Amino acid sequence: MSHTATAADVAVVGGGIIGLVTAERLTARGLTVVVIDEAGIAGGATGASGGLVRAYDPSGHHPVWAAAGLEAYLRQGRHGTWPRIRDQGSLTLVARSTVPCAADAVSQLRAAGRKADVLSAQEISTCFPGLAVPDDLAGVYEPEAGWLPVRAVATAVLRDAGPELHLKRARATRLLGTSCRIAGVDTTAGPVHAPAVLLAAGVGSTPLAASVGVHLPLRTRSVGYCLFEPRERADLAELPTVVDRTTGAWLRPWGVGSLVLAGVTSEETDVPATVQPGVTAREEQRVRDVVRHRYPRLAQAPGRGGITAYDAMAPAGHGEVTVHTSPVGLVTATGWNGGGFKLAPAVGEFAAARLAEAVS
Repeated sequence: MSHTATAADVAVVGGGIIGLVTAERLTARGLTVVVIDEAGIAGGATGASGGLVRAYDPSGHHPVWAAAGLEAYLRQGRHGTWPRIRDQGSLTLVARSTVPCAADAVSQLRAAGRKADVLSAQEISTCFPGLAVPDDLAGVYEPEAGWLPVRAVATAVLRDAGPELHLKRARATRLLGTSCRIAGVDTTAGPVHAPAVLLAAGVGSTPLAASVGVHLPLRTRSVGYCLFEPRERADLAELPTVVDRTTGAWLRPWGVGSLVLAGVTSEETDVPATVQPGVTAREEQRVRDVVRHRYPRLAQAPGRGGITAYDAMAPAGHGEVTVHTSPVGLVTATGWNGGGFKLAPAVGEFAAARLAEAVS
């Protein structure tokens, strides 16, 4: 490996979707960028993401970013080169007691030109006969939303960034500079000198931030994505992406053949920040036991593998872009708790603007 110094306007640590979109938005401003990631693009949590996109943000933390993210994905990026959304629709299940809030959000989406409806449990059963939804739930349905192949999107973003983006396959070891002013990033392949740095490397951002005296508390949470093959496949083509806010379950068609991808939020934390093929029999059964209540055809469906991965959790429960004043030039974009992909186009736009300000 060559150990040479590199210089750029901005150094981005993390080749996931948020780091890449930010880098592409920076090159669109005429700035040079070095993206640092030992695993290359989408080698971490992004590469294992389910790729779900929708405008409705039931958490209420980032409704504007979620809506802007879907709009960017529908446009297929700034140049129309990103993969097209698999628009099988997105159905977010919520408790009936929260329907007034959901209805307000739907009204705002419609006012902004997005298609969305609040469906009763009966209406959901009529539209999607394969789903089983009890009367105490309702759903927000977005026919234009759905999912995307995450690695293909990451590749397209990298291509859009052009020659002003350099990918450095190396591990970032510490930030350069002082507690007053950032000066770049040291890596296992030599230093990257830059007056502005974005940390978008999940839990890997924590020790890097600490090297300049910034406390960035993040924890990992276990994620298992399981593949199932329902024996009854008649309605699989019409199955929307489903996010169940009441159980933490989600599912979507795998995209090829007759498989369904499903997962359930885990309570297991502080796990290794690694992505591995396959899931344990215990994890497969845990996911099946929850998801089958919303999609009964998974109750006896054979498992066909999956992915064992992780999320990077923030103490506040949601991600943020933070512009640090000490040291000047440091911006962090972390803690998305598995929801970063749908927000990435808007997060990248916002983070790029803050980094450009730091450079100027």
